[in-house]
Amino acid sequence: MTTSPHTAPLDSQFRMTHTFHLSLGAGEPAAGQLESTLKSASARVDKWLIQRRGGSYEHSITVGGIGEGSARALRKALASLNSEIKVHVEHMLHFDSAAKA
Repeated sequence: MTTSPHTAPLDSQFRMTHTFHLSLGAGEPAAGQLESTLKSASARVDKWLIQRRGGSYEHSITVGGIGEGSARALRKALASLNSEIKVHVEHMLHFDSAAKA
């Protein structure tokens, strides 16, 4: 999250996560290749859900510990694993009720 003099007091009350939605065919990169790409981006995986739909797999990977710019770079890195991979990323801001202002 970008800090400015106007938002600095709020930074300690919110945390940002990013959920990557990937659609992969059965013959495309396996979870190990995706995990390696996530590790190289220093992304902390909070949740990883894989669903099989016919002949393809849909991954929903929620990561924390990275900012918006890093999330965009990670989306590009995941998409570059194979030209058939479709990647969509959601940037989410969460109110952290345990944080002290």
